[in-house]
Amino acid sequence: MKQGLLAAYEANLAGSPYRGNLLRYARAFLETAPDLHRASIDQYLAILTETSSPGTVNYAFRVLRRLYAVNNLPWPYQRGEAPAIKERDEYRPQLDPSVVADLVSAAKAGRLYPQEACFLALSTTYMLRREEICNIGPRDVDLQERFLYVATVKSGRERYHLIPGEIIPILGKHDFSEHYAVSTASTMFQRILRKGAPYISAKEAKGLGWHAIRRAVAQGLADNGLSPLALIKFGRWRTNAGDMAMPVRYYGNVVVGKKKRAVTDEAKSDEEAFEKHPFLPLWRDDA
Repeated sequence: MKQGLLAAYEANLAGSPYRGNLLRYARAFLETAPDLHRASIDQYLAILTETSSPGTVNYAFRVLRRLYAVNNLPWPYQRGEAPAIKERDEYRPQLDPSVVADLVSAAKAGRLYPQEACFLALSTTYMLRREEICNIGPRDVDLQERFLYVATVKSGRERYHLIPGEIIPILGKHDFSEHYAVSTASTMFQRILRKGAPYISAKEAKGLGWHAIRRAVAQGLADNGLSPLALIKFGRWRTNAGDMAMPVRYYGNVVVGKKKRAVTDEAKSDEEAFEKHPFLPLWRDDA
């Protein structure tokens, strides 16, 4: 029976770039749970809590909810009973701008491998999540037309980005046909940190990841006056907040022109972000 449940869930995920990660949690639950009652879910989440962050536990909870829905099983929880993520439990570090500057300097000085410099350029420019960086393939990057396609995670907005001239040489040295696992991206971040900011202790570095750059970019853009609407769009955040959802949806849509392929109006919003960007100037030759 459980194999049938997993097969139905897997079929429902067809085409999702995050299929493997979603299946991992569903499979782990079905392999260990004695039955499908609420007590089994509670036990699975309790075990997961011992080794995972509150955010990961909440993510697994949502995976199981979808697993049950796909298989038309009654979900044994009421609205509002999802695992709570307390602010004190969620460690959200943000790199100081001077640290980001040191990392970029290390890349420009040739102390980083091409793939490390590329990941850093993508992160510091577009505040990409590690999964989003790993999912970028050859078909998603057009250096000649200067467009980058990002498939988001967490139900965010998939979109095209304009590639600024500052990072084109960095991206051009990277082989986008090579696939990187999420765990590899995390290890890569730690290497970049050791090379560019060796003054950060091992204890401090242990809790840092690509999101520490993402938050720094977001903070810098906000401090430099980028509008909340533009920041949400640039960061590819999900928008469920009522009156904000429709404005974001219609802010910079894909426009079909005379060219054979669809052209985008994303460049306008990206240029607005680039003008107020805290770290993009660091990648310039004269910086």
